Amino acid sequence: MSKPRVLFSIPTRHHVEIALDELEGLQELGYPCGQFSYSAKEGVTSTAGRLKVILSNAWALVKVAKQFKPDVIYFNSRLEVIAGMRDYITIRMFRLFYRRPVCILLKSHGSDIDVLQSKQRLVSKTILPYLQKNITGWLFLSSEERRLIVNSGFLPEQRVFVTKNIVRSNHFKHDSLFKSKLKIPADCKVLLFVGRLIKEKGIYEVIEGFARLNDQLTKTVLIVVGWGTEEIELKQLCERLNIADHVIFTGFIPEQDVVAYYANSDVLVFPTYFPEGFPMALFNSVAAGLGIVTTPTRAAADYLTSPDNCLWAEGQNSESVYQALKMLLSDEQLLRDMKQQNVKKGQEFSKAQVAAELSAIIEQAIKL
Repeated sequence: MSKPRVLFSIPTRHHVEIALDELEGLQELGYPCGQFSYSAKEGVTSTAGRLKVILSNAWALVKVAKQFKPDVIYFNSRLEVIAGMRDYITIRMFRLFYRRPVCILLKSHGSDIDVLQSKQRLVSKTILPYLQKNITGWLFLSSEERRLIVNSGFLPEQRVFVTKNIVRSNHFKHDSLFKSKLKIPADCKVLLFVGRLIKEKGIYEVIEGFARLNDQLTKTVLIVVGWGTEEIELKQLCERLNIADHVIFTGFIPEQDVVAYYANSDVLVFPTYFPEGFPMALFNSVAAGLGIVTTPTRAAADYLTSPDNCLWAEGQNSESVYQALKMLLSDEQLLRDMKQQNVKKGQEFSKAQVAAELSAIIEQAIKL
């Protein structure tokens, strides 16, 4: 029996590697796969401009589908108002101009569950009911999200799935010159934060917790990879706390270049309280074999345990971050064991493993 034909949406900036790896993984399992662009365009910020891009992408999807003849369309999106409007317009236009039966799957890279209780009439009376009716299966990145969706009554449990992101664990290569390039002393431990510089990612707690290490500051360096609205204020905070000489801000770095930071750091500090799904900063760090200080949110709580894979910190609590860092940095055996366990844990997110699980979801959804 032939495999279902799967048409993948490919973003242009975020989650590109994840989508392409999923596509490739399914192809290796014998699935015929195609792709289409599903993203905003750089520099387009007006409402009219964004709507034009959405309509253009939707029409391009119709044309690709008429040639490819998919059994499944796999959207990479997010559960939130703006993404929901895009999904609604795209799927409605697709259904209007493409008449063949198709199983539509939507994967949410993070979610704002509160949108299900939105008071906006367009959202509550039009967008959500349409998606509820026209999406065959909705994929989330944590069991918490699945439970919240099912408990809300928005979708029955047989139409809600938990999936993972693929982590390229074989990309993490040690570079003996990494520290010298950044003028970091060879005997320093490297602490790492990767993410948007917004409060909800826990970056303030990282800075404040790191500053409290005091006597260990001469032996540690914090690298902050990312950009965002809080960057100037964070740099000023480092000055006030007298730790500016121990903190490196890199600014924005393309995904493929962040690999070197994962591969050559010692501990990821990621006390996020953002509504994450499957944060790649965290799971790249796991696969790279770092020690981890993070919060027990969503996918982190699904796959990681303390102290095998991480030490838990409380969200919005710099004292908790400090205590976890202090424990991890003062116990070499604990850190060494955690790194070894995380390298093993990273294999659970390999392309072969995740593609096999995604295959099972597709086969189940297509029968609904």
